[in-house]
Amino acid sequence: MRPRFGSLEWGERSNGVLTRTERLRFLRNMAFLAAREAADVIRTKLGLLKPVNLQLSDLDPPDTRIVRDVEQYVSATHTQDLLSHVYRTYYFGAMLGAYHKLKYDRETFFAAALLHDIGLTDSRIAPLKECCFAVSGGRQARDFMLHKNHSHTQAQVVGDAVSAHLNLHVPVRKYGEVASLVAKGAVCDLFGFEKCKLPERFKSELLHAYPAGDVRAALLSDEELAAGTRLDVGRKLFGGLPERIWIHDIK
Repeated sequence: MRPRFGSLEWGERSNGVLTRTERLRFLRNMAFLAAREAADVIRTKLGLLKPVNLQLSDLDPPDTRIVRDVEQYVSATHTQDLLSHVYRTYYFGAMLGAYHKLKYDRETFFAAALLHDIGLTDSRIAPLKECCFAVSGGRQARDFMLHKNHSHTQAQVVGDAVSAHLNLHVPVRKYGEVASLVAKGAVCDLFGFEKCKLPERFKSELLHAYPAGDVRAALLSDEELAAGTRLDVGRKLFGGLPERIWIHDIK
């Protein structure tokens, strides 16, 4: 049985380098997101899409040991702009989880969201040119969780979610709620996918709490990457992040 595309097991075999078939799958994921966003825009104009009536504080993470351990770790490893991005990923994902009525473990999702870009920090365990940063980041996140004596099950869920988030579209039925929400939160923050499902006040509160800053620099957008990995393929086809993205215009 083949490992799930983007999972830690898949990364162990490939270091994140895509086969021809996987490149096509990655492109289909991007096309799906674009098509869904176009449909969301139409539904919004027709008054058929109604955001969930929640505020930022309604989605705050629980006060648990995992949450405290992860927050302490990322505060030491992440730049301020990268830290803001991973917090926005959590809150965007949590709001979209509420919209889609998903049931999930909030502390596990929080850990995965905050650790999803650990492979881009100076603490990374592998050079960007040698391994997909999400794959190496997934290993690092899993090992961190185990080092802190959290359960093997939660560590595996977090590691797989970090590794899979660069698939961009991560279906719940194949990857589970946590991995799906990490991807949803990240692509919403960077590309605006599913932003129509978010309340306007929530977006303003979130960007006030966690400003956009120079997210392009925070994500090392000009660094050389391992050839043939998901982010490398995406950059070569569509270019990197622009200097301004949609969240810069939120007031």
